[in-house]
Amino acid sequence: MSTPAEPIEPLAPAPSGSRWGRAVALVYLAAIVAAGVVLAMELARGRSGPGALAISVLTAPWSGLLAALAPTLAGRLAPGALRALGLVLVALTALLNARILYGIAARMERDLRAAGRPRHP
Repeated sequence: MSTPAEPIEPLAPAPSGSRWGRAVALVYLAAIVAAGVVLAMELARGRSGPGALAISVLTAPWSGLLAALAPTLAGRLAPGALRALGLVLVALTALLNARILYGIAARMERDLRAAGRPRHP
């Protein structure tokens, strides 16, 4: 005998105006900016180092996906255009990650506040 399946509850959107979400997103973006400054200094010297590594880690998993495109684009674009495209893609992936982190922190804040409220029968 099979039991009826429980209805699937749809995901609620991330709460807007979350203090936790905003704080987490801003700290993440500040880390991206700091790593970007180090990366810019490395690019000016012509060497990669901790800035490139930090950007790669901070923009994961998208940086791994974009790295697969680099060999294909390297033969088709000039080095300057490839660097400019890379910086644009880093900025876009950083904004995407900031939005994801905002949503995670905002839901945590909402859930913790809801857990403190007594439930009514």
